[in-house]
Amino acid sequence: MVQVNQYRYLLIIIALFFSYVNSFPQQQSNNNNNNNNNISFGAVLRNNLISNNAHTESITGSNNGGPSSRNINDNNTNINNMKDTMHHWCDPCSCGFNKLKSYNQHISGKRHNEVIAESEILWANYIQSGPAFYDPSVTQEDVTRAWSLDLFMEGLQARSRSSIKHVLVAGVSGGQLDPSLRLGDLTPPKRAALWRFLHTSGVPGLASMVAALPPRYVRVKEILESVETYSHVERLMKRSTVKGQKATKVSHIYDVGCGHGLVGMLCAATFPHITVHAIDLVPRDSFQAQRQAFEAAGTILDNLTFEAGDLSILHDRDEGGGHDDHSLLLCVHGCKSLTHESIELAERNNWAWLSLPCCLQSENHLDESTSLKVSDDTRFAMLCGAIAAKYQPETITTIDSRITARGIVLTSSGRKYKMMASL
Repeated sequence: MVQVNQYRYLLIIIALFFSYVNSFPQQQSNNNNNNNNNISFGAVLRNNLISNNAHTESITGSNNGGPSSRNINDNNTNINNMKDTMHHWCDPCSCGFNKLKSYNQHISGKRHNEVIAESEILWANYIQSGPAFYDPSVTQEDVTRAWSLDLFMEGLQARSRSSIKHVLVAGVSGGQLDPSLRLGDLTPPKRAALWRFLHTSGVPGLASMVAALPPRYVRVKEILESVETYSHVERLMKRSTVKGQKATKVSHIYDVGCGHGLVGMLCAATFPHITVHAIDLVPRDSFQAQRQAFEAAGTILDNLTFEAGDLSILHDRDEGGGHDDHSLLLCVHGCKSLTHESIELAERNNWAWLSLPCCLQSENHLDESTSLKVSDDTRFAMLCGAIAAKYQPETITTIDSRITARGIVLTSSGRKYKMMASL
């Protein structure tokens, strides 16, 4: 058994290393192939949000995906290249067809008609979106064209540790979005594309909340990362590990080390019947500002509480028997030991859990005699592999590496349910 576990541990590390360190070129390929398949208008394919490659489940549609939005120079080269390769092109759906029969079937189809109807509603809502997003230079096509992370990222300021500035380029590996980039730094077409993405995310009042936020709190990287993480939370809550049975309903979500708290707020806004407990040492100004902005947008988060403290708050309740089995514990970019300590607490209570590790320490996950002489990215992937080997999450997925360099997501629906599934 020990030898088997060692092999399993090694395989997880190798798989994580190659999938994460080399993820960017694959993300480009997958996004280019699936921009239109999995990311479409609002309710048409609501459950898929940003990076299609990060999902263990996939929804396939047309084979003719096309990029959307515009780059920083207002250049439509990519989408025009797609048009040139197709004999028949549908602008509202951003997809093309080589055969007239296929094009006619698409035009008369339910999906196309839904897109046309929703595009008119989207345009009308965008006009009323307010000065944070609306700009008279933006065209209806900018707003209603299918969302593409590739073209949204194209030309945006990249993170840099030197005075030399760089921009993100599609198809070029490496580079993350500058975390200081704010909504006001985007060009009008990109702001319109982001509005469209937020408005159709399925989170009540999200676009209006962002519009109501003071500009200093509207960081594009935090918004994209939070919505992407929320999509994994939503997927986890809907998943059942017992074949033929519905997923257990969650009554409490604990967001430990919540920071700005946006992930927990997205959960609270979408699931008003669930109590969300945001836990951190002190509430950040951005936490208070986001909550107030949600209220200004008409989404009152009565089911959201903030508790000042650390993980010991939940340990005390654990000892006092103050928990139920229908809880979900989130640890998004928890520092140092918080990642594995939160997982262990969830496992003891048979809770579902989601972890997005950040600054991991090798002494917490490897033998004392192990010395890592590897790059930072490799080290991070290996330590996530060690966590996966020990706690056996049901899914290991990723957030697009252009959004965050710490994008490995581990999720489990609870030990009790895994035991039931194995019976």
